[in-house]
Amino acid sequence: MATLHMIAIVTLFLYFQSIASDDTIIISSKAYSECTQLISPKNDTVIEGIHSVAACGVQCATETQCVAFSVSGTDNTCMIHREMFLTGVCYTGGWRHFNVQNRCMNGGDYDQEKLNCQCYGGYIGQFCERIMQDCTEGYRTGHYLKGNGMYLTYPNMAPSSFKVRCNMQYGGLTYIQIHKDGSTHFNRSWQEYKDGFGDLTKDFWLGNDRLVYLTNNRPQTLTFIIKDLSYVRQRVYKYFTLSQDGLYAMTYEKTWGSILPEESGGDCLAELKEQPFSTFDRDNDDSPLNCAQEHKSGFWFKNCTPCNPNGVWSETPDRKRTGVPWEMFWTPGTEGNLLLSCHVYLKAIKLF
Repeated sequence: MATLHMIAIVTLFLYFQSIASDDTIIISSKAYSECTQLISPKNDTVIEGIHSVAACGVQCATETQCVAFSVSGTDNTCMIHREMFLTGVCYTGGWRHFNVQNRCMNGGDYDQEKLNCQCYGGYIGQFCERIMQDCTEGYRTGHYLKGNGMYLTYPNMAPSSFKVRCNMQYGGLTYIQIHKDGSTHFNRSWQEYKDGFGDLTKDFWLGNDRLVYLTNNRPQTLTFIIKDLSYVRQRVYKYFTLSQDGLYAMTYEKTWGSILPEESGGDCLAELKEQPFSTFDRDNDDSPLNCAQEHKSGFWFKNCTPCNPNGVWSETPDRKRTGVPWEMFWTPGTEGNLLLSCHVYLKAIKLF
């Protein structure tokens, strides 16, 4: 975190250094303007021995609440302020005065009342200088406390950032799958499941490589929210991870359902634990059948499966199963009901 903080300071330093080197740059970037009346903010901190605008700017950058600063041309003094100059930044009395136009990076906005940066799109930090690791971190840092939308994430293990769908209203949920209509099919190749497919605003699979980065970066719970004719049901898997060997074997430590028995999905993954992932073109199950081909989906299969949340979406008149192996189903707890939708998300475990 200290390194990221220094990156933000260096970035602001380079900005202040550029405006100090050429008054034309200052004018064109509106960092100051001539005025007839100067209403000065509070002089919160006076620092002696500062010899340049850039050096004073760096002092401002290190203070989260600094939004303006002044530099004396006669006695090498720097003053940093918690309020901006109201009539523009002006030369007066041997001092040069500067408002920081926006101390926030990556499109963030400075909140003059709260004295902090409002970040957007997944950026967090004092200056919006870095991308959150997952949706849970965005929520817990206080940057995103509501909303359901698309955000950038950057787990420490990942080679680059990637976009996910988050629900911030419930503590920062990172969706890895949504299958609620026929907008996309899930009978996809190994490469497609590896990279991810679909539309984050509709039906999608985030991608097995991304699941590896998210689940091995820090402890996560995986939650299935499944809907059938009777109820919306929940099943939670704690310390859920995928193996990093390219087979995407799935494991977890414990599981439970909703506290209401009728809304608790049964444990579908118990017999699939430690199984590698399978697709129609990469058969990694223990069955003489090609389970992925049989169920027309990619998933963790063994002999073959008690659930098929990535199966073919359909809706029968009575919303009951027809018995074909490729339909969406979740056998434990749903009896003969057809699975009408499935939402799967990760939430980082808070460690104390």
